[in-house]
Amino acid sequence: MNFFKTRQARKELKDVLHYAKHVRHMHEDIADPKLLKQLRTGEQVARAARKSGEGELMEVAGTAVIKACENVAPPKKHPKVRENVEVLFVAIAAAMAIRAYFLQPFKIPTGSMQPTLYGITVQAEPAIKANNPLATIANMVLFGEKHSVVPAKTSGFVRTINNGTKFDLQATKSQSEAIFFINNLPHKVPINLWHEQEKHFLQSVANRYIKEGEILFDGIIKSGDYILVNRIKYNFVRPKRGDIAVFDTRELTHPQVRKDAYYIKRMVGLPGETISIAPKYLLINGEKPTDPRFDKLFNNPKYNGYQFGGGDAKIRKLGDSMKLGNDEYLFFGDNTLNSLDGRYFGAVNRRQILGPAFFVCWPFDRAGFADANH
Repeated sequence: MNFFKTRQARKELKDVLHYAKHVRHMHEDIADPKLLKQLRTGEQVARAARKSGEGELMEVAGTAVIKACENVAPPKKHPKVRENVEVLFVAIAAAMAIRAYFLQPFKIPTGSMQPTLYGITVQAEPAIKANNPLATIANMVLFGEKHSVVPAKTSGFVRTINNGTKFDLQATKSQSEAIFFINNLPHKVPINLWHEQEKHFLQSVANRYIKEGEILFDGIIKSGDYILVNRIKYNFVRPKRGDIAVFDTRELTHPQVRKDAYYIKRMVGLPGETISIAPKYLLINGEKPTDPRFDKLFNNPKYNGYQFGGGDAKIRKLGDSMKLGNDEYLFFGDNTLNSLDGRYFGAVNRRQILGPAFFVCWPFDRAGFADANH
């Protein structure tokens, strides 16, 4: 064997010995002691062969060491598949870590922040107006649109109660669907589609016989915005008035607030401030806020400005105000005509706030920074 081949053989055997040492260290607590002893013996022989510089001896010794390594750590079946699965699990773990500590996705379910952020809405037509499966898939994937149709499953009249003076209308436990009955057969309608077309439906079915197969509700339901929330920012900087932020509801006591939910609203009040409303303006210690993010709420015709709450609201007329304590923040929706917010449930403690929303990632036609007016 010439000089260059001998040199290459010595290098390859060095790599084999390095691999053998790694296998032994990784499996010495679980492998058969006899197999580990064979591997150590093979390593000693290989080192002696490498020192001798004889090519054939090095080749035989290297082959023996590799065989001993395979006995200690048998090759796994389907290595490519296992490797891909391992990569997938690492990716999932990394994604969960990012979600837990840095960026967390949230879905906007209601219209309390419209038109800054959109909840589930109903529209008459899809974005792509083509009657084929590809268009249907594209509308769903790109724009979060789903065509919802509710036909009559039987013929008859819509069931009434109170001696026929009211329709028997109910809701599912999750409040995600409305229910009406024809011949005691329940018909479910997505709640947003119900609210959009309820008036027309009730007028059209009053004292009228409905035929099986008749279309009673028909609309395009568009998903609410999916946003990313920066969970780390408030660990380094104080929350600012005007931020759109997410907070949990576990410590809120209002009867209409779910205890296992997250709300997203605009931060309008900071610790120690007194907050009031003079429609359409928000007042901080009696003055309008100077943050430019409030200008659009006061002056843009797409917004209604700030309005009083109704019913059991804490701010429902001129002169009503809320004084915030230490570590307390107040949140209002941008659409105060349709928002269960701080006017009703009061202040939110700092420890309840997860972080500010900063980006809408889906549907794609509304993607962009969270505080942009899409």
